[in-house]
Amino acid sequence: MRPPIVKGKVSSMSSFLRHPHSNSPAGVARLTLLSLMLLAACASAPAGFAADALQDVVNRGNAAAEKQDYATAIQYYEQAIQKAPSESILKRNLSVLYANYAVNLQEQKKFDEALRYLDKGKALTASGSKEAKSIQDARASVLFSRAMDMRDTVQNPTAADYAKMRELLENAITLSPTEAAFKKGLAGVYMDEAYQLALQEKYADAKTLLENALKYDSQNKAVKQSLANVYLGLAKNDIDHRKEYVEKALSLDSSPQLKKSADRMLGLDIAADAGVSDGFAATPDESKAKAPREISKLSVAEMIHDMEAQLQLTPDKNATLTDRLAVLEKQVLGKTQNGALAVRTKTVYTALMGSFDGTLAQSNPKLVQAPVLASTGSYLDEIFKVTDGKVIRWGKFPLRVYFEEPKDNPLFKPEYKEAALKGLNIWKSRTDGFVNFVEIKNPQAADILISWTDQYVNRFTDPDKVSTSFKNYTPPKRSPLMTVAQVASMVTPGYFSLAPQAAAAALQYQQMKKMDVIKEESKIKLGLEPTKSLAPEAAQLLIQNMAAKEFGHALGLKGTSPESGDLLYPDLRSDIAQVPSSRDLATLRDLYNRPPNIILNVR
Repeated sequence: MRPPIVKGKVSSMSSFLRHPHSNSPAGVARLTLLSLMLLAACASAPAGFAADALQDVVNRGNAAAEKQDYATAIQYYEQAIQKAPSESILKRNLSVLYANYAVNLQEQKKFDEALRYLDKGKALTASGSKEAKSIQDARASVLFSRAMDMRDTVQNPTAADYAKMRELLENAITLSPTEAAFKKGLAGVYMDEAYQLALQEKYADAKTLLENALKYDSQNKAVKQSLANVYLGLAKNDIDHRKEYVEKALSLDSSPQLKKSADRMLGLDIAADAGVSDGFAATPDESKAKAPREISKLSVAEMIHDMEAQLQLTPDKNATLTDRLAVLEKQVLGKTQNGALAVRTKTVYTALMGSFDGTLAQSNPKLVQAPVLASTGSYLDEIFKVTDGKVIRWGKFPLRVYFEEPKDNPLFKPEYKEAALKGLNIWKSRTDGFVNFVEIKNPQAADILISWTDQYVNRFTDPDKVSTSFKNYTPPKRSPLMTVAQVASMVTPGYFSLAPQAAAAALQYQQMKKMDVIKEESKIKLGLEPTKSLAPEAAQLLIQNMAAKEFGHALGLKGTSPESGDLLYPDLRSDIAQVPSSRDLATLRDLYNRPPNIILNVR
């Protein structure tokens, strides 16, 4: 959308200004000045300065504005106003140019400079005019964008950082009190700070912040869940008011997970705790297995469409079903197959889609988790020491697993891969199929990459040396540029025009950088050096145990158990088959019964 500028020659003195709250042609108001105004403009020009000279300067400014070179356009219009200082239409159009240039500066994160140009624009507009209102809305957008930029970029924000973000957003709301995005942004900042306080078990302070967040975003489910969990934290530490806090928690979040935690806290679930099953007879609601689309009722076209959607592939519009299937086979199986089209399609469909497909949950990086209760029989608190209190897990099963080919490693033996698969299948068996995976032949489509190395290193045996990738990681989301584009279009659609390609490129880059973190963390490296001195059966058992242990970490147990009877205890054995214990399973169950902070599925 082009910015509002003076069209044509100054002799016509006609202006096309778009109403700031309309995108439709009906919102265009034509403001035509009479020729008498031209005479007034010329009369106000300095002696010796001809009308055609003023016209030339304005036309040069218009030409620059057409190219969205607002800095140059501003220079010409400032010159024109020096020659005709009383000409109101020049001032109005200069204020529009200031606003457009402020948007460019906002995109470059030059927020202070953007505000200075908006101040200049405000000085040229009449109070109560639509130009003044648009500049006011633009100022609110700049303040909002500055706060969101701080929220996205400041690592380990301090109380002063949060106070600054709140101040910016409160000022934005004052300027544009009906803009929902600004209120949601402020609620998000309150929630971020509450999350940090809850990690320190400062539940009373976190409660105050989350209550403030609800004032600005009363329907935000994540805020309600977080406040409910904070109430459980208060209940845990305050016996006298425990029942009151638990009731408040349940009034905000009536989910089965929180109800179960509340019952435990009130001592109503002792029998249930004593009889916890080793298996996963009742899978978590959020990732519960559901029956796949019945393959016998699907056409070849439907199966191909489903697989393309799963792999996020866009087929060539002229491609035949056979061509599209060949692309899928190469992606999943590594090569095309022979045989009938229907048989080939079912083969790759089964390999890709697996036996069931759970509902994909949503990442929620700042969600405050309920405190871990000792009565659960799990060691989730040990996992939280590594993940900074975040629930990191997969959002859907089956997981797609790819085994890399060993690269000239003389220690590798084909039977080691079979041993590794046994280690993975142990989790599938012990969770009654809740944990599920399929082996695929395309590494680009894999969730988990398994490679063979010389040395085996368990990164989680020393939490202090664990990578901080997850601690500082937030899931890919809208980039600041994308936020600016959307907010700008909401508050003053007539004045803002952002290149969608630039916004998309910025978002894609940010997402890919963050996905690299997840891809690295989801790799399993099996070390072969320890097998050198072992008999064949013991070596295979070692690889099986190693794979089982690493798969447990990959599932989300980013830490170790302190008890030797658990699979996730650091010791690796080659004399017996290690399997997930009841405590390992209880920990996994607790993890998947909680809402996720970070979802590992990036496909």
